[in-house]
Amino acid sequence: MWWRWLTQRDTWMWFAIAVLVRGALFHVFLHEHGLHGAWYGWGEETGDTSGYFVPIDSFLSGNSYRPDHRMPGYGLPYLLFRLYTTPQGAGTAIVFAQWLLGVVSVVVLARCARLLGAQRWVQYVICCAFAAFPRVAVYDVYWFTESFCCSAMIFGTHAWIVYHRSGSRSLLLWSGAWMTWAVFLRPVQLVWLLMLAVSVLAITRTSWRERAIAIALLLSPFLLADGWWMRRNAIMHGELAPLSRGVITPELLSSPMHPLMRFLQATGGNYIHWDPSAHIRWFNMREGPLGRQGPRIDTNVVMPDFALCERITEDSLHAWANDMLRWSDGRTTGEERIALFRLMNARSDRFVRYYSDDAAWQHAVGSRLRLTALFFNRAGSGPLFHTPPNAIAWMAPPIRALDAIMHWIILIGGLLAAVRTLLRWRRERLIAWLGALTLLGVLIVPWVLRLCEGRYLVPMYPWLLLLFVMGLGRLTVARSRRTAN
Repeated sequence: MWWRWLTQRDTWMWFAIAVLVRGALFHVFLHEHGLHGAWYGWGEETGDTSGYFVPIDSFLSGNSYRPDHRMPGYGLPYLLFRLYTTPQGAGTAIVFAQWLLGVVSVVVLARCARLLGAQRWVQYVICCAFAAFPRVAVYDVYWFTESFCCSAMIFGTHAWIVYHRSGSRSLLLWSGAWMTWAVFLRPVQLVWLLMLAVSVLAITRTSWRERAIAIALLLSPFLLADGWWMRRNAIMHGELAPLSRGVITPELLSSPMHPLMRFLQATGGNYIHWDPSAHIRWFNMREGPLGRQGPRIDTNVVMPDFALCERITEDSLHAWANDMLRWSDGRTTGEERIALFRLMNARSDRFVRYYSDDAAWQHAVGSRLRLTALFFNRAGSGPLFHTPPNAIAWMAPPIRALDAIMHWIILIGGLLAAVRTLLRWRRERLIAWLGALTLLGVLIVPWVLRLCEGRYLVPMYPWLLLLFVMGLGRLTVARSRRTAN
């Protein structure tokens, strides 16, 4: 089957499009972000980068995998490259590996459309659009989990689709392996993996025994890998930790940023401190755990007046901002900072309780709607280009415009198409299940996790795009039939 697919003319056309288009964007973004002397070689380093790579270097030096608050999914390819080269060589190799898997993922996504019955022009539109989407391509040059996670989810879901089309149970092991890696890259993707397993019960018409075997095959890679991870955590820390050992890093837990984040997440504010317009910056909490002013200048920062209620007043918020100013003052002693930190933690717990009691509707629904709006506006995602651009400056305006247009068309069109698939559940169960997965994958971030950072949307773009363009294809077929009649 794979050999027959690789000998098809369309497959090689898709590869050519992916290499040329995604390669061109890789060239632009590598010059913009990746050739400027980062510690790990050619790539864009972020505040999270060391959390992925330092534990691997620690492991290689004989000191075990520490610090270990992150799962080792992103560290695994770094480990493989580090066995043969330096940290700089391994970091550079990861950037090129992200681009390579990204190219293959473009082709595999187009094949997903074919397997789901899309017209040929729909397959080509999906291929071209996904290859040309700047907001996905830019993560090929970042040391972040988004690029690998996006590719792994496409490979894993593709194998799941092939299973439902062909009944080949061996593909479920392949699907489970890729999805296991996606979970180890971003633990929230466990929901996607579990829903793939549930689909075996909901969609297939085989016997219960065969469905049980299929589910076991799909989940076995994750159960083996996570079983090893849980055993390791139990030995090292004496605790049951099936996924990451906490969403919050130790540095953040000991920073006054954390109580501010909890309060803003409960009320629906922008807690992303490096976003120049974030509400958290109004509280004098700026870049990094120390909260001091960094290179970013505040833009349109306002007090979160939506957080006001009967027992949370403007004066109380101003008092919090003043305490934060004192905490970050270099003249404040260590004992005073400890007292201020305890005060802010207690205030956060108290204010969250006040808000849930005095503004119950806002806490339960309004805050999540605001977080969703921030999420869809890609809060904290950062610009595609520096100001001014580091290189190829003339390409920055058209790429920015293309990115904004594609984001909103794919997001809105994909969400509407996903809802439409649910209405056609009885006719097209496989596509409807994919629509439900996509809606869940998008909305779980602001509604369940209460997060709003825009990069968490990246692994959902392929499925939003696929559903949107396939929906357009279905509409054109329906319209042509009506015209013919």
